[in-house]
Amino acid sequence: MNWFVERREMAEVIHSRSGLRVQPSTDERGLSTCRSVEGGTAHAWSEVTGDDLPPGALPAEVIPRARALLAPGPVLGDGGEAGAEAVRRLVDVARAAGAAQLDVLLREVERRTLFADAGHQVENHARYAILEVKAFHAAGGATTDLWRATAFPDVAHLRATLPSLEALVDGLVRELRETTPCVPFPTGTLPIVFPPGAASACFFHEVCGHPLEGDVVARGGSYLARRLGQRVAGPWLSVSDDPTDGHGALGFAWDDEGHAAQAVPLLRNGIVGSPMLDTRSADALGRPPNGHGRRVDFRHPPLPRMAHTRVEPHEGSLESLLAELPQGLLVQHLTPRHMNLLSGDFSFYVVEAREVRDGRPGRRVSPGILEGNGLEALASIDAVGASAVNLFATRGCRKLDHGPLPVSFGQPAVRFRGLHVRPWS
Repeated sequence: MNWFVERREMAEVIHSRSGLRVQPSTDERGLSTCRSVEGGTAHAWSEVTGDDLPPGALPAEVIPRARALLAPGPVLGDGGEAGAEAVRRLVDVARAAGAAQLDVLLREVERRTLFADAGHQVENHARYAILEVKAFHAAGGATTDLWRATAFPDVAHLRATLPSLEALVDGLVRELRETTPCVPFPTGTLPIVFPPGAASACFFHEVCGHPLEGDVVARGGSYLARRLGQRVAGPWLSVSDDPTDGHGALGFAWDDEGHAAQAVPLLRNGIVGSPMLDTRSADALGRPPNGHGRRVDFRHPPLPRMAHTRVEPHEGSLESLLAELPQGLLVQHLTPRHMNLLSGDFSFYVVEAREVRDGRPGRRVSPGILEGNGLEALASIDAVGASAVNLFATRGCRKLDHGPLPVSFGQPAVRFRGLHVRPWS
């Protein structure tokens, strides 16, 4: 039997066309138990209000640490005013640069957990502030936008870097002015390049990550699970999932089952590596857990989930990868459309991309779709750059009926010999 105790406080500042809103902070506290039953496990949870723990919910040796973790009272502090002031400054920069609109989401989260079983007790403390900005520009009778996101240990760290964030927003608006109006999205098989740290890195999250989550592998539902130890890409491609690579923001040292978080090699020099495991999937596969058991909250049991999916650096710069292309696409932002874990077939919405002509990025293209098969796409990667950049913030990754968990990506420049693209209609 084991016990899980959680406290999560969250505050948000939002700017949209309707103006600035400081959302009231939320504070959720609760605990759950998990025990073995015939044929599996039984999971039960309860919320905690006030100072009292549910009678008999925790063993005596766990109660003192649980009471300290769940003690009432706000943690985040100033009611959102520090974050609101930062958002106002970014909006002012966007207006001065000529943006039609700047949407901003600033979310700060404080999460404390305690896992306990008969052998040990492990506490985890995570605090982070996620900032997402989307700049809009009107040109040629159409409105286009650019989205960027980053994360910090807290709002105080974000405020300390405001000059660089202001430069980011100013640069977004300038890039929109210089690259719009868009040209039509092409149709056909073209060389594709992902730049370092771009939201196109969700490609590897979907195509390499989800197929190697332990429960998917255990039930044989993954096109990569059938190829463990086999080569599927060139030796320049290595992909890992490393929960500790959060740089003080989204990383964690222990998963929600009390296991030490570990970097797991999904692809090692082009060869399919190891699955990401929680306790249950590790038992099913006869392997030890590797620190990827994550819960949405105390109401949910753990599942094997990704954290920080990273393409490992190799050699070359973005400029050198582009220089060899007479024609292609520089894809900066993808969002998932469809992923068949069993066959490896995929499609993504291309939200942001620029045409490549004679080795140089040019005009933005209108929205499109990138599609193909995982094995064919991985085999078509012919270059991986040397300088990796992390993209920390997303709106989260969902799995089954479990809600979103914060995930992040890291990648250098990546080049595909050819992937199929078509307009988004």
